[in-house]
Amino acid sequence: MTIKVHDYKLLEDFKAEQTERAVKLTQYQQDAEGARARLNELQTQYEITFTRSVKEGTDVTAELLKIDQDIETQREVVARRERDLVLVHQAMRNTKISPVDVVARYKPDFADGIRSEFEELVNPKLQLALDLILSAIADGKEYSAAYQPIHQEIDDHVKGNHKRGLTREIMLQNHPTDNARIHNAVGVTSGVRKLLEEVSQFTFGKTPHSYKYIDVAPTVKTKTTEKAGK
Repeated sequence: MTIKVHDYKLLEDFKAEQTERAVKLTQYQQDAEGARARLNELQTQYEITFTRSVKEGTDVTAELLKIDQDIETQREVVARRERDLVLVHQAMRNTKISPVDVVARYKPDFADGIRSEFEELVNPKLQLALDLILSAIADGKEYSAAYQPIHQEIDDHVKGNHKRGLTREIMLQNHPTDNARIHNAVGVTSGVRKLLEEVSQFTFGKTPHSYKYIDVAPTVKTKTTEKAGK
């Protein structure tokens, strides 16, 4: 069976919104981190330049002034980036679709429809299975009752023959349906029990060798008879 899996649109929209939100937040976070990293580089550069000038006795006042100006400029950049990051967090705190909405709308907007689709697929199959199993049992009862008078006469002859000495042994004869092979068992009742046992085993993962999947319950066009309880 190939199931067409339906999308829960609100969930997909929520995930898309969360992905878009994460991309934006990541970009602002990267901008802030990049700004801080650049500030650290400039401060390190100032320290290295200053230390080298002291060791070498060189005058790097102009270079240090330039680095210092760059540091002040970068501090302003860091402040803006961090402010932007705070603002974007605040702006995106409340998304259009909340996880509460996703859960609240799951049953009425999605799950109920899937349940109905599933019921419409499975219930006709189970009803057909019930009708067929009970029909098989009813057939067994009717055949048994219909041929019981003849079988009773044969049974009376068996006993009479032995009683009159016509046979040395009692030649017992079964009813015509008693030895019927029904679903690899003897008799309708045993066959139905075996079938139900295989159904039970299938729920635990054991597939009967004769199993054939039926996609849609077929319409059985045969003569029907209303039975008790229907």
